[in-house]
Amino acid sequence: MAAGLIVLAAILGSVAAALAAPFLIALYMDEFQAAQLFGSTAAAYAFFASAIFITLRGKERGLKRVETFGLLLLAWVLLLASGALPLALTTQMSTIDVIFETISAITTSNASVITSVEGLPRSVLFWRVQLQWMGGLLTLLSLVIVLAPAGVGGLPRRQIALLEKVGIGGGGRILKTCMNVGGIYTLLTLICAGGIALSGVPLFESICLAAGTVSTGGFMPTEGGLASYNAPLMYPIMFIFMIIGATSILWHRMLFTRRGQLLREHRESYMIIAGIAVLGVLLTLAFSQIPTLPGQQTSAITPFLDGFFLAASLITTTGFEWSGSQLMHIQPIAIGSIVIVGGGAFSTAGGLKFYRIGGMLLQSFHELNRLVFPHSVQSDRFGGSQVEIGLLKAIWSFLIVAVLLVWGCAAVLTLDGIPFEASIIASLAAFSSMGSAYSPEWNDLGLWPEFVDMPVLSKSALGVTMLLGRIEILAFFGVFNLTYWNSR
Repeated sequence: MAAGLIVLAAILGSVAAALAAPFLIALYMDEFQAAQLFGSTAAAYAFFASAIFITLRGKERGLKRVETFGLLLLAWVLLLASGALPLALTTQMSTIDVIFETISAITTSNASVITSVEGLPRSVLFWRVQLQWMGGLLTLLSLVIVLAPAGVGGLPRRQIALLEKVGIGGGGRILKTCMNVGGIYTLLTLICAGGIALSGVPLFESICLAAGTVSTGGFMPTEGGLASYNAPLMYPIMFIFMIIGATSILWHRMLFTRRGQLLREHRESYMIIAGIAVLGVLLTLAFSQIPTLPGQQTSAITPFLDGFFLAASLITTTGFEWSGSQLMHIQPIAIGSIVIVGGGAFSTAGGLKFYRIGGMLLQSFHELNRLVFPHSVQSDRFGGSQVEIGLLKAIWSFLIVAVLLVWGCAAVLTLDGIPFEASIIASLAAFSSMGSAYSPEWNDLGLWPEFVDMPVLSKSALGVTMLLGRIEILAFFGVFNLTYWNSR
């Protein structure tokens, strides 16, 4: 119990520290009311976090697995509650809209109910960006510290020790892992922000775009598209860092430490890059067939730029577009089919993940071959390691539960008066952490509502789906394991 409370206090203290940035921005921009609210909230959070830490320091004990699942759920709820309060105090949004926007931010979903980004105070906008960035970091920590060691959803346990051995951090396993993951994540964000700034984008917006790129959140600090910045060098920078954000942090560690054997065995990240290349070619061909509107001037290379950038954005579940409005030329069901796959297992991308798709395809091919050649000898390796039947069972279990979650969310939306196709796409977008995969512009009759115009029940269902999709839904059910609680 004490160890869990200390972890929660650390999260609350981190939120308090993060509030210093919007507080200083509010002072600089003469947003004095926002500065007062951010400052007082940060002070309150810091006080409670310090009190809990000082009281319980030295009383930690180990946690059982189901307790770690409960702690994980509480950590996300605490980040939601502590992040929503400053947003509620500094905006005029309703309570349900504040909760929905905060869930969307911390799950890096970009299903925003903000009607005018440019109408927000700069400090409030930056807080929205920070929530997205902190949610991406908590996603990585959740995977590496809790979910993967427990094998939730078939997540691989191998190579996790790479984040504990070399690099920054000291002390226990959890502390060292947090320091290493947080250090890598922060360094990548700073490098991305510096590159975007050097390409000619203002510093404030460079930081916002970098946070959205590395966290694969895709939140835009302006109403215009990325091409409106007129900074061509920004294209390769954001393209590369979207891929970095969606590939395994373990793979990054292998590259940095030059682990040749492990790099050869790790296939998921290479499949993600190959998938982006193939989809980029297909989208380029599709965009090259779109007729140019009268008076519209486009370059011959524009379809190529739009195609590959959108391919990276879809597979990484980031949601950025280079020229803008390119998603409207693709059928919604095709978008949903791409984003549901998602990115890498140990990344901030959403979706089912390439690792799980590969495992299910491998077992499916084996079963098909067994029907034709019952006594044949087949490969028993997956991702460089021996195939474990328990791992494949966990992957299939995760798929079934994920399908039920998406189905349940879509059913609620349909019963709430939202068209069936819109309900399916919105539910897929929520689970896959890419809110921009749903857009009313796909419907010519105007029957698809904006997120902000959806009923309270629909917003609630989408918010729950976003959150459960982020914490690998099986961990949520693990908290309510009746066998464990009945034995207490």
